[in-house]
Amino acid sequence: MKRQTLGPCSTRNSKSRFGAIKQGEDERNDEDSMYQLPGIPLTPSNQNMNRRVTFVLEKASLVPAFVGRTYQVLNPQVHADFLRRKKMDPYKYRPDIVHEALRQIMDTRLCKAGRLQAVYIKTDEGVLIKVEPHATIPESLEKFCYMMSQLLQKLSIKSTGRRERLLRVVKNPIAQHLPANSLKIGLSMSSQKAVDLRDYVHAVSDNVNLVFVPEVQVGAMAHGRIDSENADDIISVSDYPLSAVVCLERISIALERKWNIL
Repeated sequence: MKRQTLGPCSTRNSKSRFGAIKQGEDERNDEDSMYQLPGIPLTPSNQNMNRRVTFVLEKASLVPAFVGRTYQVLNPQVHADFLRRKKMDPYKYRPDIVHEALRQIMDTRLCKAGRLQAVYIKTDEGVLIKVEPHATIPESLEKFCYMMSQLLQKLSIKSTGRRERLLRVVKNPIAQHLPANSLKIGLSMSSQKAVDLRDYVHAVSDNVNLVFVPEVQVGAMAHGRIDSENADDIISVSDYPLSAVVCLERISIALERKWNIL
């Protein structure tokens, strides 16, 4: 299986204040390719593919707005003047964090071996996005923000020349999208249950689909608390605050060792 080239799929476009979208029904097909990304081949795996992992990045700062005449995802590196005029705290608008988190996940051996089920992103405004494991994430933050602004307008990004949607807005709640027999694991530095992540994942049954819901020190946001009320277990993997990228790297390495992915 190969990573596909990305292009947007047109649909209904409804927005609230500052251009924040409202979730709608599945979009109408549009063959126009306004946005494209190069594909990256996946390495096939001969191992048992029954065991997979899903990541849920909550409170992601992907806030769309009309800046001048252009619909953009707010980024303080680019929109500092706009945020000041609107009296908006620039520290709350950090698309770079979810960008780095996605890049980290998609670049792992775990993903390349076909063990990634999906990545779900829930934005600050409650929009739920599904990212397929063979989607390519742009290297630059500027291109990533452009892609996400297209997604939040069109509600999906499809592979160029094909009908497959690689990124799309889906309906809440997230529970309806998770695989059966899932163990939902929340991560929080404030959890009283401190674990060695390698030992923890090794003890999980091979028949269970793992769902990691990062919180606080590892969430897709820089500050604040991630809602993990629906988690089956909440653990702490460090005595110190960790960035999203560092924690996701730890999770990936632990699972790669568990599943003997070289």
